[in-house]
Amino acid sequence: MTVLQSAAPHNSRKKLAAGLKTLVDIKADHKSWMKFSPPRRDRDNFLHPHPVFSVRLKKFLSGGSLSAALKKTGWIYFLRDRGSKLVCAEVSIASGRHQNARFTEGPFVKKLFEFIETVIGDSRIRRRQHELRFLRVESIHLFCLWLREGRRVQHFIPVASHSIILKQGAWISRGQFTKSLRLEGQRIRDAQERMSLLLKQYSG
Repeated sequence: MTVLQSAAPHNSRKKLAAGLKTLVDIKADHKSWMKFSPPRRDRDNFLHPHPVFSVRLKKFLSGGSLSAALKKTGWIYFLRDRGSKLVCAEVSIASGRHQNARFTEGPFVKKLFEFIETVIGDSRIRRRQHELRFLRVESIHLFCLWLREGRRVQHFIPVASHSIILKQGAWISRGQFTKSLRLEGQRIRDAQERMSLLLKQYSG
């Protein structure tokens, strides 16, 4: 295994366990609610648990560093039931507290899980251990895996992106990612400002 298993906080795992219990109760009355069948006992069988970060884009584009603009917003877990059905669970963080778990299944979950499996087996990180993270910049529809080996080696790999400079599947160093994210964020912000100005002129 080339990626270190992240130790999810106790309160996050507690919220996940509570969410699974609620899902068991729901499926008892609505069996077709989800295809995934949650375990009836809390077991430490979560796959690839990792923290989720978002970028406060306004702060970043005003000249702040990427580190200063980052905010931890939750934890993601993958779970597989006895029938090999896969679900993604996210326990969000708001005001410093872990919130309720949200469960998602379907093609995107399967695609993301397979993407992670491919990335962690890549020869570029095979000889080193990296911490797995997930990065969202929702305002520009950018979602990335973030592999971190201390401060020396970091890779950002877009999972979903509409950007022509932050291409899906590309392995991007932290320095290049920071530069490209600033360019892409400024491009989209400028486009939004132009659109806003045109709408004002049209409505006036």
